[in-house]
Amino acid sequence: MNEYPESPIYHYGSYELRAIDRFTQKYMTDCEVLKKRFVNLNTSIYGKVYFPSRSNALKVLGKCIGATWTSPDASGLQSLVWRHRWEESRESQHQEMLVTYNREDCEALCLLAEELSKIIKSADAHVNIDFADRPKQHSTELGNEIHDKFQSILRYAHADYDKNRVSIRPQQSSQCTEGKKRGGVKGHKGSTRIAPSKAETVIRVMPKRTCPKHKGEPLEKTGKIAEKFIINLRFTKTGCRKTVAKYVGTQGYCRKCLRHYPPPKIKDLGSQQFGHAFQAWVIYQRIVLRLPYRIILQEIDVLFNERMSEGTLINFIGYFAEYYGATEKFSMRRIWESPFVHVDETLINIQGVDHYVWVFTNGTYVVFRMTETRESTIVHELFSDYKGVLISDFYGGYDAVTCRQQKCLVHLIRDLNNDLWDNPYNRAYEAFVNEVKHLLVPIFETEEQCGLKRRHLRKFGKSVDHFYRENIDKTPSNCELIAKYQKRFQRYRDNLFAFLEEDGIPWHNNTAENAIRHLAVQRKISGTFFKRVAPQYLLLLGIAQACRFQEKSLLKFFLSEEIDIDKFKAAKRINRSFVRRLKDIGGHDQRINESSPKNGLYQTAIRTPPVIP
Repeated sequence: MNEYPESPIYHYGSYELRAIDRFTQKYMTDCEVLKKRFVNLNTSIYGKVYFPSRSNALKVLGKCIGATWTSPDASGLQSLVWRHRWEESRESQHQEMLVTYNREDCEALCLLAEELSKIIKSADAHVNIDFADRPKQHSTELGNEIHDKFQSILRYAHADYDKNRVSIRPQQSSQCTEGKKRGGVKGHKGSTRIAPSKAETVIRVMPKRTCPKHKGEPLEKTGKIAEKFIINLRFTKTGCRKTVAKYVGTQGYCRKCLRHYPPPKIKDLGSQQFGHAFQAWVIYQRIVLRLPYRIILQEIDVLFNERMSEGTLINFIGYFAEYYGATEKFSMRRIWESPFVHVDETLINIQGVDHYVWVFTNGTYVVFRMTETRESTIVHELFSDYKGVLISDFYGGYDAVTCRQQKCLVHLIRDLNNDLWDNPYNRAYEAFVNEVKHLLVPIFETEEQCGLKRRHLRKFGKSVDHFYRENIDKTPSNCELIAKYQKRFQRYRDNLFAFLEEDGIPWHNNTAENAIRHLAVQRKISGTFFKRVAPQYLLLLGIAQACRFQEKSLLKFFLSEEIDIDKFKAAKRINRSFVRRLKDIGGHDQRINESSPKNGLYQTAIRTPPVIP
């Protein structure tokens, strides 16, 4: 074997390696390097290659591939008989039979190795070799001709029938197509947008007065005109319509730098072609209604006769994320000032890589943050000096946060209940859960009647202490389930019932889960997000959820161009049908004060008493 140090040593089964181990011990030699060259062909066949046989024995497989043995009864058991007879008689014929048997076994193994090589190299072309996961489709020559023709029909039978019609003949090369226009498809980012030629409104802007490079140098007025078209939406009480505004102004000329400068207003517009209201409508469709970009583009085309690419919509999101960056800062500041904060996290897919999104809310404002891992570093950074109460689930990453905490009892009750469903006949665990029920139910009933008031809830501190003495602080239970919850109650003793000692502290984390549920639904729809767009989307989603918690319209907030949600006041909805009924009852002498609602009704000042039949 040492004469061919680079050659692999093929064997079949595990007997040869065991024999080498015995030789190593008997003759006190090292064969580890030799054993690394051994290749067991049985591992390449078992569960991977199925020959037309009932066994994977070498004799059975050898006969399938053309191997033969001189002795008709050659087998491993028969070789032991030949060996025994040779040791007794020392006759050469028995020795020759053994040597011949071993040589023919090696020849069969060589044939098997060659057959496996053929299967690996030319399985697709071999007629008698098939794959279990993708079986070959066999057909005659006529059948192949039919399949090819039908396949060519199906290949071109797309949903976009006008562009890809069903074709029986092979299509001509695109190089031979005459009259093909250059450039990208209309609506694609490679297409040059055709500016509107007409405008409903013409806005004349002031020209630039001084040169930006030479301070104090006045610009000369020229006859050169700069203009910019902006497509926007005008919203009314009954709907919206598209508007086109044209900004016009004269360019100024500097004699020192020999350049023309457009008016400041037109320069600020830059490459922007759509107004704030138009972009607000698009963001509303994407964030609140969860519509895919493709559907939004179809709506824009149908409703406003405008075509654009998905990249333009993504630019809208980037512009709004930059414009409303201060809104998120305002929300984060007010969350820090609140007496409690709900926090939760969820998984999100960013181009095939798992990331985590964290939500922070006080029930009025919402802020999202994204991290690459589930490490709670972001929570420590934001709430290291927080003076309020952090409400969270039982994820261990929150435990090291230095502020006071309240653990969500909903998660605890849900875990207890699920384990009780899974172990319905565990009497000891059932009794333990019953004790937890007797502790929590009176607390929740009082909270429902009196609210989260310390003066009504602090009396249950004695019940909590009694529960811990009788069920938690005693010797750990032999029941594995009870022991698990005893450890949880001991670990979070100060955090499970913090709401009993302070006013207005919730005992559950439902607000955070409610804020993050919109993202969970969008995650099911989209599947994955782009890394560049995800932070911008989360910023706008936080603003949308804050508007929802405050019962304000996100679209109207965007249309107001206000950046502080508190300063934006939602218009009160007046029940017009109710006002009309009052007018019908009271006659024409009745005056209705529509702006003074009280207890769901509207104040009325009546000159003449109404006649009610």
